[in-house]
Amino acid sequence: MRKIITVVVFSMLCMLSSVAFASLDDNKITIQQQYGDYRLLVDTDNQLWTKADWDAKGSKRAKAAAYHYSFSRNGLGVQMEVMYANAKPDAAVIAQRFTPDMPITIKEFKLYFPEVYTLTQAPKAKFFATYNALSRNFQEQESPVAMGVLVRTLSKGSYYPLIAFNIQDQGRLVKEIEYIDENTYIREFTIERASQTTVHDNMDTSKPNWQSIKNYF
Repeated sequence: MRKIITVVVFSMLCMLSSVAFASLDDNKITIQQQYGDYRLLVDTDNQLWTKADWDAKGSKRAKAAAYHYSFSRNGLGVQMEVMYANAKPDAAVIAQRFTPDMPITIKEFKLYFPEVYTLTQAPKAKFFATYNALSRNFQEQESPVAMGVLVRTLSKGSYYPLIAFNIQDQGRLVKEIEYIDENTYIREFTIERASQTTVHDNMDTSKPNWQSIKNYF
């Protein structure tokens, strides 16, 4: 129930801060094709609906805030929360968070999330870590160090795609950037947009907050 309730919090944070998306062109149709139908929906009043109830009456009485999907990858259960731009069938994805039932290592990321892994292999992908908060959309306990992948190609002329990772060290917190390697665990991750100003202020200075690291994917 805690995770379901935090879907609305997650959605509001996305509206107030950076905006996320599943891939460069995802929308409600492509999400359904890739992940199946949503299982649960939370409306703007923080009320929970099953898909059947929402289709039957909920959509006439309330406004959707976030959709909850569940799927399995190679035996690993994954919970995914998505917020769309509007209620249209082809509405664009504006926020997305993945939470596997168990943490996975960086080197396993391609196995479980190949559709997101492609972003990490983009020609202008930049790999970094930071001691600063990277995303306000995590729901699990965070380490003092966060890891990110920034695709330094402007999306629709305004934002850079950013994947933010909440990382762990076999259930323990990661406290130093130097301890990140291919065996570091990913507890959850989001796909978000980073503004040009944010990227410049954190990456293009003499002492960047987003410190470059090796590609461990």
